Amino acid sequence: MTLEEIEFELELAGLSREQQVKLLSSVKISGFDAKALDKKLQLMGFAPIFSIYEDEDGQNKS
Repeated sequence: MTLEEIEFELELAGLSREQQVKLLSSVKISGFDAKALDKKLQLMGFAPIFSIYEDEDGQNKS
C-alpha cells in the first residue's frame, strides 16, 4: 500500500490528523506491516482495518 492509501484508510476510520501523522511516520520508518498497524489502531481504540490486506501466508498485498 502507498502512504496515500494508508492515509485515506486512516481518515475513513475516523483518526484525527495527529493520529494519522503518528501512524504514517511509523510506516515510513518501519514499512507497511498490516498486523502491526492494526495492533496500534486497537491500542488507540479503533477497530483493525489493515488485516484484510494480508493473505493466508502473511504476505502483504499491494
